[in-house]
Amino acid sequence: MKIKITLLIAVLGFVNLLSAQVNLGTVSGYVYQSSDSTKAIALTKMWIETESGKRFTKADLDGRYKIDALKPGTYNLYAVASGFDSTVVAGVQVTSDGITTVDVYCTDDNMMTVVYVDFNAIKIEKDINRIKVLKEDLDHSLNIRDPKALLAGMSSDIQQQEGSSEVIIRGSRPGDVIYYIDGVKANDMSSIPGSAVQGLEAYTGGIPAKYGDTTGGVVVLETKGYFDLYYAWKARN
Repeated sequence: MKIKITLLIAVLGFVNLLSAQVNLGTVSGYVYQSSDSTKAIALTKMWIETESGKRFTKADLDGRYKIDALKPGTYNLYAVASGFDSTVVAGVQVTSDGITTVDVYCTDDNMMTVVYVDFNAIKIEKDINRIKVLKEDLDHSLNIRDPKALLAGMSSDIQQQEGSSEVIIRGSRPGDVIYYIDGVKANDMSSIPGSAVQGLEAYTGGIPAKYGDTTGGVVVLETKGYFDLYYAWKARN
């Protein structure tokens, strides 16, 4: 019995460690009665579908809601307000360490609820030593097939070694850069196709303690999951 308990504690600790290494995002905003009104709908029930289940919250008396601690990806946002049909906002983009603002406006016209949505993905920079590539930059980059070249094109602090795929950050030695793929430490990320990348960022200095001790910089890559692809497909259709 003691061995089983010890194993369970070890597994839970490992899962918590991986979760801590993934930068999470937030969806927040207001729920209003119509697109030309500032009258809020209080106590609206809101939720987001995630891989581990639904994340619920309720708007306050001012109509404001917030759902945080979300892994980066694409989600569906649901709202149920008193006197209105349930509504769904498809394809909500969540970025790591970012706030995606989704303001929901509801009107009731012939028993049909019309939703007006305002997306505003906010990039939060913690310091000048962090370079982050947002999803819209990934989608339109000419280097989407090569994540390392994409990073190198974002800052003069990051370079690719000539004749090699090695990334060099601020003059570090080849091989000194540490990679984290979906929270797991790796020696390289060349095996990840650009089409599978959900988020990409690099620390050129001031590296957070959770990534360990290194002088070569850290590259953090997040891949798309099944739900990201599914919700993106639903948003297109």
